[in-house]
Amino acid sequence: MENPSLSDVNNPFYNKNGLTTILSTRRSKFQLSVEVLDSIKNGEIKPTRIMYSCNLSWKSLKDILGNLTKQDLLDEEVIQGKKRSKKHYSITMKGENVLKYYRMVSGLIEVDPIRS
Repeated sequence: MENPSLSDVNNPFYNKNGLTTILSTRRSKFQLSVEVLDSIKNGEIKPTRIMYSCNLSWKSLKDILGNLTKQDLLDEEVIQGKKRSKKHYSITMKGENVLKYYRMVSGLIEVDPIRS
């Protein structure tokens, strides 16, 4: 495939081979939250594994997990160990609904590439 033109690259929703690819280098807090919810729904329950699967820093992950827990989108389970406690996360029904509606809405939006 030919290299994308400058106008294509500046478009945050660049269409490549029929697939919409987001080229923006920064993800919004909403996008990050959805990725975290999706990662947990797909079986990652430990904070470090969630952090790696979503490619986040520890500080960002802690902020997002705290925010999602506060909104009742995630449940946090603290497991007491001999030396220290561990946290495991699970998605709530409200969190699953957010993912379901997000997928529904994102499936309705079609973005055509910018023509120059």
